[in-house]
Formats: sequence, structure tokens, C-alpha cells
Amino acid sequence: MIRITSFRSRVFAALLAVAVVPTAIALTAGVLALRQVGTTIGTLGAWNEVAGSGRVLAEAARSAAPGDTAIDRVATVHTEALSASVRQSRVYALVADRAVRLLPWAALFAILFLSALSAWVARRLASNFSTPIQELVGWTERIAAGEELPPQRGRETGVREYRVLRRALRVGASRLETAQRQEVESARLRAWTEMARRVAHEIKNPLTPMRMSAATLARNGDPEVREAAEILLEEVARLDDMARTFTRFGRPPEGPPAEVDLVELARAVVTGYESGEVPVRLRATGVVPRIHGHHDILGQALRNLVVNAVEAVTEGGGSEVLVRVEAFGDGARLTVRDDGPGIPADLLDQIWLPNVTTRHRGSGLGLAMVRRAAEIHGGSAVALNRIEGGAEFEIRLPRTPASRTA
Repeated sequence: MIRITSFRSRVFAALLAVAVVPTAIALTAGVLALRQVGTTIGTLGAWNEVAGSGRVLAEAARSAAPGDTAIDRVATVHTEALSASVRQSRVYALVADRAVRLLPWAALFAILFLSALSAWVARRLASNFSTPIQELVGWTERIAAGEELPPQRGRETGVREYRVLRRALRVGASRLETAQRQEVESARLRAWTEMARRVAHEIKNPLTPMRMSAATLARNGDPEVREAAEILLEEVARLDDMARTFTRFGRPPEGPPAEVDLVELARAVVTGYESGEVPVRLRATGVVPRIHGHHDILGQALRNLVVNAVEAVTEGGGSEVLVRVEAFGDGARLTVRDDGPGIPADLLDQIWLPNVTTRHRGSGLGLAMVRRAAEIHGGSAVALNRIEGGAEFEIRLPRTPASRTA
């Protein structure tokens, strides 16, 4: 038994069977009917026997009334009519016999012609049915291989169901790509969180004896020893701050969320830099809604951005840092802008990842913690280079937990 596995072949066979089988049956029935009609026409009434009996009847009528001109005239007319009928019957019989002989060949030719026409139509229809399916199968293979789908060129045409399938595959591929990217980022975050915890533990253990020893040396009467001890204390403090940063990275928020006044939060952060070499200005625009979140986490995120901006301005020869707080959509936005050297173009897409930094002494976790803080509050973090020069970082936050889950 022949098994047809191809979808196109199955559609072709089904359409061909639907077209050819009824045609063959109809033509066969028509041939049989015409044969029967032809046979009936050729022998209808047994014209030869009727003609013979008619002649006998005419001769008998003449013999019964010899010399009767009326009977003789009627008998003559009747005999001529019978002869004409016999001739016509023989012509019909000849034509019917030839037609009956040719009918099978004509029927075979008609079946072959209609079969060829049906095959062509069935092939076209099967191709129209199977080509979009093969295209969609190719799309699923692309999705499985992690490849991009072909770009949409203009308005999609074709059968509505295929258009719906194409749109559904595009949406599914986009969602799958987003989910895979989020999973990769989550796995990277978990790995960095674990590593940061271990590094912080290993750093903090020797810091206490190092600090005590450096403090003892700082009381020494030798100025060179005191200077070396002070340098050591500064480095111990830097390592301690780095260990604290590692400890905070990836740690879940402590305590329940509460209403956060972003203007007051920003003012508290900026106040610490008012007397610094790089001026940090605060600008609050309009009425800024309160955010339902964690004050400490948002404050640390904003502080990280301000520290980075001040260092960028100091190293790049800029003049100031601007912190702006304003309403944004149904929430608020914190913006830190500087006029430093900006963000290297090759790092714009990676700036939020752990261990990516443009600072010589940075831990590489500051901006990762900023994005983490934004995501904890259902928001997002954005970084860009300004046309006028410098960089701009934004923390976009929704107003309430309801809007975050919407």
C-alpha cells in the first residue's frame, strides 16, 4: 500500500480523486446510456418486418378490389411511406453503430483530458495550500534555532488564517526572545549575587585586623610611618566600602514598602555634595507623585548615579551635575545628567551588567544595583549620551504597586 506522507501530495491526491472519480463515473454512465439509445434507434419498431408486412397488406388490398383506383392509390402511397421509413431507419442504424463504436474512445479521451485538467488545478491548489504551511514550518525551525524571523514587508496578504498564524508566530517569537533574555540575565544576576556574597565575606574577614594594625601604626612617632599608615587606612576603608557594596548586591529589600517622597530623597542625596569640587544641582519640576517603594534602595541607586556623574565630570573636565525629579506617565522619573566625556559607544548596551565599569577603581556593581532597584519597583533604568556632550541616566518608576502589576 502506497503511503503519502507529504502534505502537498495528500492535498493533490484528494483534490484529484474528487475531480476525476465523479467525472469518470459520469462519462461511463453517459456512454452506456448513449449505447442503449443508439441500439433502440437502430431497431425501433423492427422496421424491416413492418415494411414486409405492409407490402403484403397492400397487395392483398389490390387483389380484393381489382380495378379500384382509390385502393390502388392508397396502397401505393402506403408502400412508398414504408420504404422511406426503412431507408431512414437504416441510416439511423448506421450512424448509431458508428457512434457506439466511437463512444468508448471519445469517453477515454474526455476522461484523460479532464484528468489532466484536474491534475493541473489540484497541483495549483495543493501548492497554494502547502506553501504557506512550509513557510510557517520554516519559521518554527528558525525560532527553535534562535534565529530572527523574516522581516515583514508591507501589508500581509493571503488567506486570513495564515495571516493570523504568522502574526501569532511573530508575537510568540518576540515573547520567547524576551523570556530567554530575562532568564539569561536572571542567571547572571544569581551567579554574581553568590560571587559577591563570597567575595564580601573573604574581604571583610581580614579588614578588622588590618584596620587595627594601621591605626596602631598611625600613632607612631615617625612621620613616614604615620603617612604609610594613613594610606593603609584609606585603602582599608575603600575595601570595606567595596565589601559593603558586594553585600548589598542582590540582597532582597528589607521591610515593607512605604510612601517615598522622591524630591526629599533627592535633596538628601544632593546635600552631601554641595561643598564638593563639582557642583550638584537639584531641579524638581511640577508636582511629583509619591512612590510606593523602599527608601533606602532608591536612595542608594540615586547616590550611585551621582557618584558616577561627579567622577565623570572630574575626570572629563566638565562643570556640573544636574539631578532632576519630575512626573513621568503615571509615576515619576529621576534623571542624573553630567557634561563629562559620556559613555563609550561599545558599552551602551552593556553598561547595566555586573562587572562593566568605566571607572579605574570601580567595583562594576553600581549601575547593576541601579537597574536592580528600578526593577524591584516595577520600573526601568535608561542610559544615553547627550547630543551636547556628557551622559544622562534615568530611573523611571510607576506610582503604585497596582500600576506596576497592570
